Amino acid sequence: DVCGRSIKAVVSTQSTGRMPLYDLGLGSEKVHVVLEIGFYHTKIGFAGESGPRHIIRSYNVRPDNTVVNICDPKLSYDELVDELTKFVHAIYFRHLLTNPKDRKVLLSENFVQTANFREALAFVLFKQFSVVGVMFTPSLPLALNPLGTPTGLVLNIGYIDTTVMCVYEGMVVLPSYSSLELGCLAHLQAIQKMITETGEVKQGPSTFKAAEYYGELDIDVLKDIRARTCFSGERPPTDNDTKSGLEASHRAVDMTYPMADGQHLVVNGKIRERSVEVLFDGDGDGNSIATLILDALLKCPIDCRTELAENILIIGGGSMIPGLTHRIKQEITALVAFSRFSALQGIKSFKFYKPNYPANIMSWVGGSIMGCVEHVQDKYISREFYLSKGVACLPDWCSLAPQLKDTTAISGSPSRRTSSPYRDFLSSSSLPPISNLALS
Repeated sequence: DVCGRSIKAVVSTQSTGRMPLYDLGLGSEKVHVVLEIGFYHTKIGFAGESGPRHIIRSYNVRPDNTVVNICDPKLSYDELVDELTKFVHAIYFRHLLTNPKDRKVLLSENFVQTANFREALAFVLFKQFSVVGVMFTPSLPLALNPLGTPTGLVLNIGYIDTTVMCVYEGMVVLPSYSSLELGCLAHLQAIQKMITETGEVKQGPSTFKAAEYYGELDIDVLKDIRARTCFSGERPPTDNDTKSGLEASHRAVDMTYPMADGQHLVVNGKIRERSVEVLFDGDGDGNSIATLILDALLKCPIDCRTELAENILIIGGGSMIPGLTHRIKQEITALVAFSRFSALQGIKSFKFYKPNYPANIMSWVGGSIMGCVEHVQDKYISREFYLSKGVACLPDWCSLAPQLKDTTAISGSPSRRTSSPYRDFLSSSSLPPISNLALS
């Protein structure tokens, strides 16, 4: 999501800006709104479309020009309600230009989203904007919908962290979920560090140290440098004397990046090729984005591992670095030989999907498909049900404890049985397999 080109990639898949013809039918239900709120970007659009209408920043600007990230975990509940009210208002009346009371909302959310944020968002949608109904869905399983496969291991490289989850025959393997605080932000920080240490600025025939000329670069400049110049090279040789892949040798040539003041920043080959190694060096405890995949497989039943290893999908804005998928495959192939992953040595190969949509919108497209399926319409939480039961009706993906029962027949309300809504969502007899959802 943080690459400049990742947003441009969506333009080619977006609709013409007109509503689908079936949305104009008299008496038919309005097309649902699909939202995916990320830490840095929010994707918004309508169900049934091949790409989000808009990708916007997940922040508000207050009257004193203070920028507030709506996903900031430091915000209190009351602050979240205030900020989300402004944010959702902009979504409906500035970007989508539609009446919130006419359409249900499908929300693709983080599997471990805080209860504070989920409750504040539900309050805003139901009470402030009076939406008809909301369905909360975990974003990682949704990414498999466009592929038409019910089985896969999904790795999402986001802005702050990287998350992984296994789905087998439409059922999420809950113990396989894991996250690691290594994402696009860690890569941007590595680029800044390497530019500070070795970067140069060309000014006519003279060169100066970038650190003395610019100091710390703006985050948007770093993202543009990452999108325009960086890629993932081959795995560093195992016989090198360095502990970090950031210090390994490289084969990339230097490039110049034009700055706003007319100067040219020299981005050397080491920065271009090896800055991404921060994702493989790990967090100091031997964990990296490659070990996330292998650890997830170890947490799955042994008879599922081979099939999951042959159906790996990598999504998120951080995955759009050229060569990253090949680099991850090299890394996990090498790591399997270690004793820590000896139980996986029977796996013959690791295979990766090539996403049929831009990797940063795969989950949103999965939600767009889900919103068109009639079988899941009873999974929406209706406004009447929310007003009568309160936040107790909201799903908690982190808990398998019995959820609130609903013994009353409310039109459009979800059926509440003594089971996790997580399992209820995926195993309901009324819900077709993910492969059918993708092909419908």
